[in-house]
Amino acid sequence: MEKTTVFNLIILDESGSMEPLTKQTISGCNETLNVVRSLQAKYGDTQRNLVSLYLFQSDSSVPSRYLVKNTPIGDVSDISTEQYHPWGCTPLLDAVGSTLVDLKAVSSTHEDATGVITIITDGMENSSTNYNWAQVASLIKEFKEQGWVVNLIGANIDVEEMARKMEIESTNTLAFKADEEGTKDMWASLSEANEHCFASRVNFEFAIPPEERTFERRKEARRNAARNFFKKK
Repeated sequence: MEKTTVFNLIILDESGSMEPLTKQTISGCNETLNVVRSLQAKYGDTQRNLVSLYLFQSDSSVPSRYLVKNTPIGDVSDISTEQYHPWGCTPLLDAVGSTLVDLKAVSSTHEDATGVITIITDGMENSSTNYNWAQVASLIKEFKEQGWVVNLIGANIDVEEMARKMEIESTNTLAFKADEEGTKDMWASLSEANEHCFASRVNFEFAIPPEERTFERRKEARRNAARNFFKKK
């Protein structure tokens, strides 16, 4: 049986305001990578997890870039302080637009693909030149229609209002306090939600009788699992 390719994309703010949170950001990101490793170990018979980590900022000397791109989780190492350098402004729309265009192209070459897209920022868009809100919202909507999970995590902003402009449901948003404790809690919440969502998607899909497990039914199951990513109290 063809394995489902699960694309795990983290679009992570590296602008200057993130500098005081460097230690917590690196630790939390590595914790999230460990969750993907554990999910691959648990569901490896039917799933293949690929990871992309994209850091964005406007400093020309350390440009926005992928640390890893569509790399099997078994080949992904933890990130270090040498790889994360907060500086500059926040080209959020360019980061999301460019990575989703890349992801759309590569995922279309896989017979069965799904994924989790997570956008993390501690500030408002202020320096993009290539993409606007409407273009980004259109790209996100395409992925959601295919049953992909798209999340927005933010500090110092109205997260739900930004999510609305991006066509992301409020239940797929998380606001965090931009301090040591708040950042640590945010990454812990993301890891917990990732585990729950992955298990939920598997359960939804395997609840479909094998003879009825068409691609359309599986997309519907994935859309159901993608909702309510962050449990609201």
